[in-house]
Amino acid sequence: MGEGWHNNHHAYQSSVRQGFKWWEIDPTYYVLKALSWLGIVWDLKKPPAEVLRNEQRLGARVINRAAEQLAARFNAEQIALAVISAVPSVQHLALRETLDRAGHRAAEVLAQLHLPHIPSREECSAQARALFARTPSLDEIVDRAYELLLTSVGAHLAAPVTVRQ
Repeated sequence: MGEGWHNNHHAYQSSVRQGFKWWEIDPTYYVLKALSWLGIVWDLKKPPAEVLRNEQRLGARVINRAAEQLAARFNAEQIALAVISAVPSVQHLALRETLDRAGHRAAEVLAQLHLPHIPSREECSAQARALFARTPSLDEIVDRAYELLLTSVGAHLAAPVTVRQ
């Protein structure tokens, strides 16, 4: 009796309605609305307008999961190998030392260096727009994914280079 719109419940849990659109038939809501007119139930909560327009901000866990999914679309190991092959070995050694000193700030360092083959934030944003539905949290997802990507690339760049035989 309206459970077909259960995804709407996750958008706004305290709403009495699960059918947010006019065409989403929700018999349970209609029964509860009728009972409220009789005074049997009261304080029926409706979803706010921004929820109905799908403009609510996403939670931190959802943002992190989406960012991880977006960052995974880029192969950090291949990007690091492309950077290593594009820069002279002396510059690579200096880069490794810089990343070692930067520690947990490796993403900041890489963002400022503009190395070849590292995707830009705009490329990450384009992937996000293609991958996810429109949401006010898209910039947060992109920022987090870009940080995760740069951190992963930085870890690969800072790792000792092993020669394969």
